Amino acid sequence: MSLIYITGVAGAGKSAAYKELRSRGYEVFGTDEDQLAGFYNNVSGERVENPSDVGRQITAAWREHHTWQLPRSVIENLKEKSSGKTVFLCGVAANEEEYLDLFDTLFALVIDDETLYRRITTRTNNTFGKNEGELAQIKDWQASTQAYYGKYNYIRIDATQPIELVVDSILSQL
Repeated sequence: MSLIYITGVAGAGKSAAYKELRSRGYEVFGTDEDQLAGFYNNVSGERVENPSDVGRQITAAWREHHTWQLPRSVIENLKEKSSGKTVFLCGVAANEEEYLDLFDTLFALVIDDETLYRRITTRTNNTFGKNEGELAQIKDWQASTQAYYGKYNYIRIDATQPIELVVDSILSQL
């Protein structure tokens, strides 16, 4: 039937959408929640342990050699699961251009800079963005998203509203 991708910058509400869709009985997967994505060494291509999982910070120097990726094979498996039903993937990965063709619909959760900053600095379920280097990276991603979403024809969803309305908006467009 359909494989649906819901993405956005850190703090946009991907995890909240994941939880809301799951509470409504939908089959939904998360790049973070289900550990589908991970850091990969840029030279060897091998998956590596997330430094945050062992109490170390992810520094700019470390990020120069490692990228958060989602293997195409994972999306191919989800595509097979979507035969005859709708399946959602909520998350983000640096290599998503490698697998966007497998999705039937692309949604981007968008928020303004003020909401982004407030969510990142006050959230308690995720430490990403808590140090200045990560926060600067998130702000850079935020600045580049509109052009990127336009390039791939993402349907933009105002994610500043309550998550129930965000998910209602997504579902109404399927």
